[in-house]
Amino acid sequence: MGFSLRGAVNKIGDGGERPTVNEMTENTASWHQWLSAYSRVYDLLPETSDEACPNCGARSPNLAFTGLPRDRVGYASFWCGTCMFGIHLSRVPVPDDVLMDSVYTAPSERHVQIPNYRVVPQGVDDDDDDEDVESFQF
Repeated sequence: MGFSLRGAVNKIGDGGERPTVNEMTENTASWHQWLSAYSRVYDLLPETSDEACPNCGARSPNLAFTGLPRDRVGYASFWCGTCMFGIHLSRVPVPDDVLMDSVYTAPSERHVQIPNYRVVPQGVDDDDDDEDVESFQF
């Protein structure tokens, strides 16, 4: 199910100072932090989530699936509607009770209009220490 949750911008309570959303031009979260947030949102499907953005702290997660509905496998677009950063995953299983648009449906006719958000590439700004990284199995 593609969904969008909108809310006030809340800072992540880590004590660190973060730029305001209007000033944010760079991603401050690692790809693994984005993947962790995606996993928490995914685990709640088909329910919605108010997961905090790992980049700006806003509670505006967006998740949309596009793929082959018969196979229930596709692409996941996961982004923050406030700072417009996110990740894109492929070959993810899509639960049966979650909306998924076909890759053959024109983007303008899809249920969720995926904006041109900035994709955080895997490995960028991630340190090589995997001890703190959770393992994900989809």
